Amino acid sequence: MDYKSLLSITVIIVTVIKTTNAKTVVFYPPPLTSYIIYHANVAEALASFGHDVWLCVPQSLVKKGLVKDKSIKILEYGEHLGDLEKKIYENANILDRFWVGENPHELYTLYSISIEFDKIANTILSDKTF
Repeated sequence: MDYKSLLSITVIIVTVIKTTNAKTVVFYPPPLTSYIIYHANVAEALASFGHDVWLCVPQSLVKKGLVKDKSIKILEYGEHLGDLEKKIYENANILDRFWVGENPHELYTLYSISIEFDKIANTILSDKTF
């Protein structure tokens, strides 16, 4: 998905939320730094409109202080999972494939990343403390 499509979807979602008077919004982005920052920016905009915004962030990324706006409430998860971002990059061999010259958008690379996200999602969703 290119950035224009992602931006269009975000604008549509924000518009729908704004026009339907949804007060509480919960974001659950993939556990990668870039996604956390992106969703935090959108969450900040919604919070400025008076919404009660929650952002689900793995504990390893909470420690990095990626969410600067204090009006965004953080739902921490995955203390027992460690550094999820590192695990994703290592297990999917993303960097190795990049340095070999493989296109990161090839089907096999996307498949290996989706397997890692599936493992993480199953672990998180089965966590009784979250």
